[in-house]
Amino acid sequence: MINKRVLIVDDEPDVNLTLKMVLEENGFKVDSFTDPLLALENFKGEAEIYDMLILDIRMPDMNGFELYREIKKIDNKVKICFLTAGEMDYNQFGKELFSPALDEDCFIQKPIQNETLIKRLNRIISTK
Repeated sequence: MINKRVLIVDDEPDVNLTLKMVLEENGFKVDSFTDPLLALENFKGEAEIYDMLILDIRMPDMNGFELYREIKKIDNKVKICFLTAGEMDYNQFGKELFSPALDEDCFIQKPIQNETLIKRLNRIISTK
């Protein structure tokens, strides 16, 4: 079985570590960063391909939407989910800012139950 590769970018170290542990316990290979600029720099030089990126929306220096746009310039096929601790209206962001391929499941409100997160990520990764 090939592990699914995931990149997590969340400026909160506790959230970052928890997500990494949960995903690794469920068979994912995970790289994680608390600094979006460092994550972008690493993504540019990364030879391996990620199945999924999980990006926090609110981060200093570069928010998750800005990071998404920069990553899409490098790899326009990578699947992305956004994390938010605040209220999020998918219709406000999803349809206007992003491709129609990004559906409501790609916006994850914190906190999320581990089982729900794993099911959602597996479903998104397995779709074309």
